Amino acid sequence: MVNDETRKLAALAIFLRVYGVLSLIIFGSLIVGFAVQTPLLAEGGALNWLIWNGIRCGDQPCHVPPMLFTIYLVWGVFFLLAARKPLAYVSFLNFTMWANLFHGLLMVVQATMDMGHYWSKWFTDIPFVLILALGIYLWRPTPSQDGFFRPVT
Repeated sequence: MVNDETRKLAALAIFLRVYGVLSLIIFGSLIVGFAVQTPLLAEGGALNWLIWNGIRCGDQPCHVPPMLFTIYLVWGVFFLLAARKPLAYVSFLNFTMWANLFHGLLMVVQATMDMGHYWSKWFTDIPFVLILALGIYLWRPTPSQDGFFRPVT
């Protein structure tokens, strides 16, 4: 018979695989868009609503968005690794949960302060990071009474 912890870990593994693949596709595409300086992502471009600012900051390329994209690409790889062995990645999962929760809450404040410009964040970035935090919270491994994580048998 399958116990609750086994079901949680199976659900977590699926969730992490989905987020891993989505992260690699979304952020891989965005970093390529920045690398080629596509006008689609530029201020006023058809896909600019996907990012927080344009691809140029004045007469210079913007540097922060590609750095964030790179972090989420690495996170995507680690989601796939953690999906295979969630108990070996408990610290990573806890960090990811808390980091994305607070990142999402900050984005809520920022998007609310400039709703005319950042309205799309309620359909893109904000749910992406808050659903990630919630999914990990719901399905993350729980320690036994002695505080240790044990393989599910």
